[in-house]
Amino acid sequence: MKIYNKPFPIGLSVCKYDGDKTYTITGNLSKEYRIRDFDGAHDFEEYIQKHVNCKDIDFDSEYCQFFAYTKTKVRAEKFCKDIQKWIEGIKKLVD
Repeated sequence: MKIYNKPFPIGLSVCKYDGDKTYTITGNLSKEYRIRDFDGAHDFEEYIQKHVNCKDIDFDSEYCQFFAYTKTKVRAEKFCKDIQKWIEGIKKLVD
């Protein structure tokens, strides 16, 4: 049973299920936030690891969906906001 769910405009969401010890960050970039064509979720994961602070984040993406985990809701939400901020900055540079 999902006990927490917060979606972000970038297409990722933070959720936690009853019994989980971590918060899950999952999803795929929404069309409005695609700054390039990523070759699956692993490619997106590698990109994020190069450009966003990933301290206290564990990754386990599948080919078709991004998955990351962290111990606190605050860290999970900050991670999503950091990704969004990075991508918005890139979009301003290329628009």
